[in-house]
Amino acid sequence: MNISNFIARRYLFAKKSRNVINLISFISFLGLLVSAASLIIILSGFNGIQKYVEDVYGKFAAELYVYPKTGKYIKETDLIFQNLKETNEIHYFSKVIEETALLKFENKWVTCVIKGVDPKTYNIKNWGENLLEGNAVLKENELKKILLGYGVQNELQIPFNENFSNTIKVFSISKEKKLSLQNKQSLNQNHLIFGGVYTINPELDYSSAIVSYEVANEIFERKKGANYIEIFLKENEDLSRIKNYLTEKNSSLVFKTHEENNQLIYAANDTEKWMVLAVLIFVLILSSFTIVASITMLIIDKKKDIKSLIALGANPNTIKKIFFKEGLMISYFGSLGGLLIGALICFMQIKFHFLKLENAAIDYWPVLVKAKDVLMLLVILFTTGFVSAYLPGKLLIRKLLHS
Repeated sequence: MNISNFIARRYLFAKKSRNVINLISFISFLGLLVSAASLIIILSGFNGIQKYVEDVYGKFAAELYVYPKTGKYIKETDLIFQNLKETNEIHYFSKVIEETALLKFENKWVTCVIKGVDPKTYNIKNWGENLLEGNAVLKENELKKILLGYGVQNELQIPFNENFSNTIKVFSISKEKKLSLQNKQSLNQNHLIFGGVYTINPELDYSSAIVSYEVANEIFERKKGANYIEIFLKENEDLSRIKNYLTEKNSSLVFKTHEENNQLIYAANDTEKWMVLAVLIFVLILSSFTIVASITMLIIDKKKDIKSLIALGANPNTIKKIFFKEGLMISYFGSLGGLLIGALICFMQIKFHFLKLENAAIDYWPVLVKAKDVLMLLVILFTTGFVSAYLPGKLLIRKLLHS
């Protein structure tokens, strides 16, 4: 039996001569327990929010977006289309027209952004899963259809009826005619069949409508060009390499990944996450210092025991190990216990949704426990625990032995 392990374990659980030492040891253990549990719960909470944001804003997102560096328009004859067809790593790409138009139903008017998408891409991405009403078909028997975000539908107060087709008037600015208040013909007017209602995220639901690319091309007179291009890659392809390759070939265009396209959303979440983590780690370090105080007081309390051990032949390293190992026990028991309790709370929230959210897009707080976060916390907790257990034994025992 290792004598240092045996004595450290006895010191940990045995009653001390001064109750304050027991109290400080318990406070050290409890502080680490709460800090470790808080770290895993907070990180998992932020992970849950981040995953929810990715699901909401990234469900239909392309891996890469192409925008004109100047102006609003990519012409059909642009070299990029030939490059995309020749790049084997690309699964498919879609030209997108996105312009503001005025919608009218009966006496209701609303301004929204109409997005013209390739029906093939639309079907591949299966946007129909997010339909509240309708069949997700953009064109049927030569009928041109339009899908509305449910916020736009509410403003127009247009009902959906499978047996009766409501018509929406779409007004857009003509590119061929001079815009004038006196010239009513400067506005193009098109009639589209109301084909359904979708919900994707609050931003799009209240400001957008979807039509086929051909219909948008006709409405906005784009001559088969695009406002931007969505690129979808094959699985396991190197996004960064393909982005750099296409950028070199097309200096007049800007290439952005999905995260770069929504940089503010992702950056804000990451910043909040790491700032909160930094504060909690600072609290953890302060909690670890109570272990230093606990071990220091224990060493002072056990002066007679130390002298007895030396008299029995114990060397200085053995005595240092006794108090070092007791500090490790307090630290690691508290840290591991806190992580287990925190993980248990997270899994209970995932299973039973105890923490509800009022008037929010989701009914409960989403939680996601990541293995890499647990490993990172283990490294942080074990490092702070090691240092706080090592210092008092290293410094005080040497001083006592010299005296």
